[in-house]
Order: sequence, then C-alpha cells, then structure tokens
Amino acid sequence: MFRPFAASCLLVVGLLALTGCQNTTQIGAASVQPAYQPSQLGYAAGGGDMQVVVVGNPFEPGVDDPDFAENMAIAMRGKHFGPYINFTTMPDDEARDNYRVGLIFNAKPPITGLNLCRTMAAGKRPTTSESSGSIPVKMVFCVGSKLLTEVLAHLGGADGITTAKAGKLVGQMTTLLLPPTNPVVDDPLDSDFKPF
Repeated sequence: MFRPFAASCLLVVGLLALTGCQNTTQIGAASVQPAYQPSQLGYAAGGGDMQVVVVGNPFEPGVDDPDFAENMAIAMRGKHFGPYINFTTMPDDEARDNYRVGLIFNAKPPITGLNLCRTMAAGKRPTTSESSGSIPVKMVFCVGSKLLTEVLAHLGGADGITTAKAGKLVGQMTTLLLPPTNPVVDDPLDSDFKPF
C-alpha cells in the first residue's frame, strides 16, 4: 500500500543526505581525445616504468612532497586497462620518456589538461595554492606535449584528508584515465567521455 507521507519522508531524508555530500570526494568528468589509442599503453609501458609528475599536495598547498608523490604513483598501479605499468615519480632509464601522467592538486590559476601536458613537456611546473573546502584534482595522460586523456575530481576536505583517501581517489581516476576503448573514435567532434 502506497503511503504518501512515508514516501515524502524518504525523499526528504535522501535530499538531506545529498546536501551533506557537497564537500566529499568525487570524480567530476573524464575526457578522451581522438588521438588516444589503448594500444599505446603496451608501447608506453615497454620499459616497465612510466613517469608520474605530481604537483602540489593536499596537506601543504604550494609545496611538493616527494613521499606523497610516490605514494600517489603507487596508488595508480594495477588500476588501469592493459599491461602492467610501474607508475613512479623516479622512472629508470628504460622508461619511455615521452609518455607521462600528470597529477596536480589545486592548480592556481586553474590549468587545462592540454596546458598541463605542455608545461610538463617543457620541464616546467604549474603553481598550486591553498583551497577552502574540497581540493580540485586533475590527472592527465600525455605523449610529449599532446593531451590524450584527462580526469577531473575533487578531494573532500570536510572529514579530513589522508594519504589513503587521496590514494583511493587517484586509483579510481587512473581507471578512467586509461580506458580499454576510445569512445570518441567514431565521433571525433565529441571528445567528452562520460562514464556515468
């Protein structure tokens, strides 16, 4: 039997739960460019290592932390389609130096994925700063200065940010960053990949 009052109470409880999630960790969008080919991962990982460039950190905004950066690279391992890739901030000499993943926490000013790839290819580092509330996180997969894929997310700050929470988000972002197919190959004018 349908009870309107009970149904409206459930709706109100659901809406309250949603409004309480505004400062939580969530993935916002993923974008795959027509140039991305999943087969590139086999070549890119041919040397075993892939460079990960991590800019900033959620604990000391504006400061790079090598230990935090390597923990984020470790969190990426095994979370993607294709052959095993040893994501690391310190790749060996066998790594394909033209392929890299960039990860930036709270870029100031905000930076596009393409500009992040270009900045890293030029050997430069974008700037980061403090954030009130959730921290914007951007992850890109680049070959040289060319953007292949990117993922945007927010790392919630209300309940306390930890390295484990940041690593979990980075692992989830990696799955979307390196998908098994390119959904835009059939429609090169639509380069937005929306898995949800």
